Amino acid sequence: MLPIDDFIPQIQETLSQHPALVLQAEPGAGKSTAVPLSLLGSPFLKGKKIILLEPRRVAVKSLAFYLAKQLGEKVGQRVGYQVRNERKISADTVLEIVTEGVLTRRLQNDPELSDVGLIIFDEFHERSIHADLALMLALEVQQAYRDDLTLLVMSATIDTDLLANYLNHAPVIKCPGRTYPVEIEYISNTQGYLDQQVMKALNTVLNETSAGDILIFLPGQGEIKRAIQLAKQQLGSNFDLLPLYGGLSLSQQELVLSKKSGSQQRVIFSTNIAETSLTIEGISTVIDSGLEKVLSFDVKSGLSRLETTSISKASATQRAGRAGRLQRGRAIRLYSEAKHQGLKDFQAEEITNTDLSSLVLDLAAWGITSFAKVNWLTPPPEHHFNVACSLNCVLGLLDAQNKITKQGTRALKMGLDPRLASMLLSCQSTLEKRIACVLGALLSERDILFNAGSSDIIERAMLFNDYLADRKALKANRNINIGVVEQVVTLAKSFAKSLGLSSLGEPVSLTELNHYAGALLLTAYPDRLAKIRSAKSNRYLLANGRGVTLREMDSVQGELWLVVCDCDGKNKDGNIYSCAAVSIPQIKTVLADQLTENSHYALDTKKEKVIGRQKLTYRALVLEEQLLSEIPDNEFAQCVADLLKQEGLAFLNWTSRCASWLARVKWLSSVMTDFPQISETTLIEQLDNWLLPYIGRIKTIKQLRQFQIVDLLMATLTFQESQTLAAQAAEFYEAPSGKSIPIRYDQQQGPTVSIILQEMFGQLDSPMLANNTIPIRFELLSPARKPIQTTSDLANFWCTSYFDVAKDMRGRYPKHRWPEAPLLELPGRSIKKRK
Repeated sequence: MLPIDDFIPQIQETLSQHPALVLQAEPGAGKSTAVPLSLLGSPFLKGKKIILLEPRRVAVKSLAFYLAKQLGEKVGQRVGYQVRNERKISADTVLEIVTEGVLTRRLQNDPELSDVGLIIFDEFHERSIHADLALMLALEVQQAYRDDLTLLVMSATIDTDLLANYLNHAPVIKCPGRTYPVEIEYISNTQGYLDQQVMKALNTVLNETSAGDILIFLPGQGEIKRAIQLAKQQLGSNFDLLPLYGGLSLSQQELVLSKKSGSQQRVIFSTNIAETSLTIEGISTVIDSGLEKVLSFDVKSGLSRLETTSISKASATQRAGRAGRLQRGRAIRLYSEAKHQGLKDFQAEEITNTDLSSLVLDLAAWGITSFAKVNWLTPPPEHHFNVACSLNCVLGLLDAQNKITKQGTRALKMGLDPRLASMLLSCQSTLEKRIACVLGALLSERDILFNAGSSDIIERAMLFNDYLADRKALKANRNINIGVVEQVVTLAKSFAKSLGLSSLGEPVSLTELNHYAGALLLTAYPDRLAKIRSAKSNRYLLANGRGVTLREMDSVQGELWLVVCDCDGKNKDGNIYSCAAVSIPQIKTVLADQLTENSHYALDTKKEKVIGRQKLTYRALVLEEQLLSEIPDNEFAQCVADLLKQEGLAFLNWTSRCASWLARVKWLSSVMTDFPQISETTLIEQLDNWLLPYIGRIKTIKQLRQFQIVDLLMATLTFQESQTLAAQAAEFYEAPSGKSIPIRYDQQQGPTVSIILQEMFGQLDSPMLANNTIPIRFELLSPARKPIQTTSDLANFWCTSYFDVAKDMRGRYPKHRWPEAPLLELPGRSIKKRK
């Protein structure tokens, strides 16, 4: 008797009266096994079938076999399943268990789902991007076509309020689980490598008890292999040491899920694949590293990186619960309790930090072309959405309005990443199609090589050929992941069929691969063309501006150009994991409509001669470059623009009048907000407006440097603006003596006039500028033209400071005028008149 059994009548009744239901059932309640079977033949289904979604392929198969066994049948009868490239369904099937991507494809092909009465979303708390999309589309089908279609969302830990609201205020049923108490232990003083920490905890468990199997959670495949290797050294053959991770073949994963009677005590080393969607029998102890690997998408580079991060509290609870399914259990966490309290409650939804190119293509096929029109359960960053649209446009799968193209529709039907689908569909000849099928299959799966030192995809394609030619011989190679190779073969044949090929044909030769592979991959990864930074370097620059690095002793070392298929999306120089060499002729052919040819000019190191270079570029990369012996007439304006961006306006005939005019404009715009903002930077940015159209007759740099530009500068202002400049930021100050003195405009000190003190007799107040808001600053000079006083308040100066200045100056300059009554003195020469 399972806890969920008491809730089955309520679930059936609610589904018969509501279009959607949220079922929150704690671990051990039996929701995945009991609920689907209990709903078979329910009246509200009206004879239609049930589709049950599971997040992982191995969970789909194991659940299908379990449920079929409960009915006393074989898989493919009333209970069937479908995963990628594998299907066991018959006309009698009324419960189909599928992965989320399979349902999305089916919805795109048949939006009405006329033979389906109920869709069950299991383990929805994992919130994969495929689950989010499938629920979104299913909800739209329900609202637009099928008001009799019912949706059931199930999970152990989830935000029920969020889901219920999303499903138009669907009812919620909560069911307790059936788990035994699990004793939680923390090891806060962990030291040494992770595999050593694991072995220390494992030895402690084995010394204290011999009952039950042990499940060890590690972040990734590499950590699992190292831990198993160390365990073999220390434990010998007394235990079954089993790995469990997504890269294993389904048959290998199933070995862990089905325990044989009489087998040895098992120690299972698993990633978070064993957290929720898989049930492993006989576990009594869990050892939890508290770590997982998460794929993090960098939208700037279009690359993803696999990061090892701490799990959430929800994940820690799920992991510990694996030890309490059948008996009292024990969970050892390889971190402190304080660290556990600091963990996030839940992990972020996948949709918020992943490549959205496939999602965007699916939405476009559904008729949704803008971010605002999507009924998001959790919205991703809008910029990520727009970047994905741009990529699909470049690949030819969307048009400029983000509507799906004919090519995009064909790509969608292939059920493949948009990049690789674009590559397959770009092929013209049969040979290209055969090569593309192999490349696409290799890049769709995990690496077929263990601990590969080379990133060359062609090397893997040749191993693929060897496997087809002699499978037994290749299976003896311990560096090859045979399970992945077999999956690649299945995929390649599937792709060939979708392209109209009867088979993959004869193995492709190395010469043919070298000739075609680079160009084909460039159609899929146009933004990941890479150029070597310098001779004999292992560092490359991508077309998107990011740096990447070949690992030491990589077989493609020294190649000038690469197409990078897979690499670490680190902020700086991530490692290349998969690539192929490509030639300049291939690049020119594939990217012909995206290349730019232009000229660039600069002065030589001595600033005496102009050097021109004609460049063929693709985004951040220069493909070809050649020196220009002279400046073509039609390129002279571009040459001037390049030089001024490097050398500044001083390279022109930049006179004192030019400098004075610009200083006045900059100052006035800083104190009058409605006056135009003009600076050296804006003038250089707007050369096309004020300079370049007027130098058509100039053919040499010498002529340019003699050309008067002050009138062109002044013409950047309208007549009214020029009048305002003359009135509010005057060029000269008319002194009482009659002299015209230039006003210096300084951004820090303000407008300043330097003048001999005696010239200022009669100027009782400081003149004002900028609509009478800013006084002129006077730098009063001695007869020797040295500053003796600075003031912006002449009225105050004549009444106060002047007398101290005059007293001091009489002794130094006795022949000059320093009157006791300056306000009565006439302006003029400083020296006294002879009597």
